[in-house]
Amino acid sequence: MKRIITLIAAAVMMTIATNSFAQMQVGAGFLHSNEQITLTGIDPVDVGINGAYAGLSYNLPIAGNFGIAPGLYYSLLMSNESTSVVGINLGSKVREHYVNVPVYLNFGFNLGQNAKLFLFAGPTAQFGVASTTELSAGSASTGKFDRYKDGNLSRTNVLLGGGLGLNISKFQITLGYDQGLFDLDTTDGTKITKSYAKAGIAYLF
Repeated sequence: MKRIITLIAAAVMMTIATNSFAQMQVGAGFLHSNEQITLTGIDPVDVGINGAYAGLSYNLPIAGNFGIAPGLYYSLLMSNESTSVVGINLGSKVREHYVNVPVYLNFGFNLGQNAKLFLFAGPTAQFGVASTTELSAGSASTGKFDRYKDGNLSRTNVLLGGGLGLNISKFQITLGYDQGLFDLDTTDGTKITKSYAKAGIAYLF
């Protein structure tokens, strides 16, 4: 997966260097992840977690209103949960870090001189940097669990998704959804898949 991401990044930079009409955009937004855990013989369990993403991409015109927009993004998902048991406050802190390399095809509709509506869709290569859960009792930490090092979670995934966007002058607003295609659990009897809903804003250069 690291080699695939490197090759995609190299191809993107070569294309940008030879295309004077490439338009860079830098943006950030809100991210909601849904993790579906399926155990053999048991109904699936959905676990939601919120976070944010940030990064950049280039829109490269292909022909007419069609374009392709490869990018590089970092995302952080996090949650802090707590409950009281017999007067003791028990807490859990979850942190998930990812690097995403999307390659979206897009088709635009001009709405006026400074406005364009567009649809986008395509794959995203995803690499999990870290996924940890820290437990605490009161003010003391009781341990930290790394799902990659201590568990059975795979770091690599491929997402497939799309969405809707609006360019207004130098700003871009997007709404999108990505579905993970791989089973992230490396053991038999358990299946873990992830999906992501996102909303963001970007500045166009």
